[in-house]
Amino acid sequence: MKFYALPSLSYQPDTRYAAGFSGGYYFHFIDPVRISSLEFSAVFTQRGQFNITLNPHLYWGKRGSWFLSSSFNIKSYPNYFVGIGNNPNKLFLHHPIPYTSRSFSLNIQPQRYLTRRLLFGLQFSFQRERALLADSLKGRAYSVQSTGWSPYSMIGIGGELTYDSRSSRYYPLSGIYSKVSFLYCDPLWGSSHHIVQLGYDFRQYISLYKENVLAWQFLTDSRLGDAIPFQFLTTIGGENMLRGFTPGVFRDNVMAATQAEYRFPVYKNFRGALFGATGDVFNSKTFSIYRLKISYGAGIRFRVTKANVNFRFDVTHNNYYKGVQYYLTTIDAF
Repeated sequence: MKFYALPSLSYQPDTRYAAGFSGGYYFHFIDPVRISSLEFSAVFTQRGQFNITLNPHLYWGKRGSWFLSSSFNIKSYPNYFVGIGNNPNKLFLHHPIPYTSRSFSLNIQPQRYLTRRLLFGLQFSFQRERALLADSLKGRAYSVQSTGWSPYSMIGIGGELTYDSRSSRYYPLSGIYSKVSFLYCDPLWGSSHHIVQLGYDFRQYISLYKENVLAWQFLTDSRLGDAIPFQFLTTIGGENMLRGFTPGVFRDNVMAATQAEYRFPVYKNFRGALFGATGDVFNSKTFSIYRLKISYGAGIRFRVTKANVNFRFDVTHNNYYKGVQYYLTTIDAF
C-alpha cells in the first residue's frame, strides 16, 4: 500500500468537538531512503477553528540526486502561554493566558546529493503569526511577556549539511543520520526580528539481531537574538521527543535532549518498542536547569505501507506529571 489515512475525533472546552484526518501518499521509490511522499493533516473544530499541515518530500534527477523537503501550515487555533523557562514553580501553570494563534508558515529546503550519502542544501523559511487576546487579558499578557503578542513575521535564509547512511528512511535497521542546520532572520529582507537559529540532529541505528534494533538520538536547537517572540522559542514535548510533555509549557531559547528506543518484531507487521528520553530547555545566558525532564514508556507499531510507515501507539510517563499519556499517530519518533 502506498497511501494511508487516519481519522481523528476529540473534545476540548476551547474547541468543542474537533474532527480531522492525517495521512500520506508514497511514490517514486528510488531506494529505501529516497522515497517521495506527500504527508498531510487537518483538524476542524465546532467553533470554526482549524489547523492544516502539508509536508511534501520530493526526489528528482538522476537516481534522485535532488531532494526537496518542505512544509506548509496554516491555522487559527487556541493556545496557552504559561511563561518562559524550565522551572514550573516560576511558571503560571494554574493561571495560563489563553489566546488564539492565527499563523501561516512555509519552509522550503532544496538539497543536492554531493556523494551517495552526503547532501548540501539551502533553507528558506517564512512565518507570520498574530495572537488574538481577550481585551481583559491584554494588560496581564503584556506585563509578563513583551514580545509575541503583536503580529510578527520571521523570514529566514540559511543552509544545511546532512549525512544519511540509514538502511531505510522510515524504519531503519542500521545506519547514521546527522544534520546540521543554520537559519538567519534579518529585517533587511522583511523579518520583524534579528535571530540566528542553529540546529543539530544526530541519530544512530544499531542492528542487534535480525530486526531487533537499538536506536538513539541527540537533538539540539538554539534561537539566538534579542526580543524573540515566545512562539518562536524552542520547546520540548509532543509525540517525538520527550513524549508525555506538552509542547509549549517549557520553552526558552535553547533546547537539548536525547532519547533511546529498543525496537523489536512481534508478529508479522506488528512491532514493539521500549523508549526513554531526557533533556530540557534553558537560557543561553545562564544555562540553568531546574530539574532535567525525563520520560519513558512502551509502544506498539503496525506497518501500513510499502515504505515501512507505521501506525504508532505509545504509552508514556514522565517525572513531572502524574499518570500516563497516550499517543496514536503515524511515523516513528525518529
